[in-house]
Amino acid sequence: MSKATNKFELMSTKDICGQLCISSRTLERYRKRAPNENPFPEPDCAYMGGRNKWLRTKVTAWQIKEMSRSTRKPMSHLNLTRDDKGRLTRPDAA
Repeated sequence: MSKATNKFELMSTKDICGQLCISSRTLERYRKRAPNENPFPEPDCAYMGGRNKWLRTKVTAWQIKEMSRSTRKPMSHLNLTRDDKGRLTRPDAA
């Protein structure tokens, strides 16, 4: 059975970071996201003192969902309303 067809293939942190071109710290930040922000899934195999492993199918599903997620436009925070002292004002503040 080739690796491409093995639905139970496991990926290490190093494998995932290489595939996504991110650091292990960025992967950790993705894991700590709020539930409505598409957090990275928890490891499928995690042992005390051992390496975390994820099913390739879960990583691929997360990646597809992440690519279709709407994100904030770059520099959009510069166009927010400000008070007379130049501080950002929250639209929900009364």
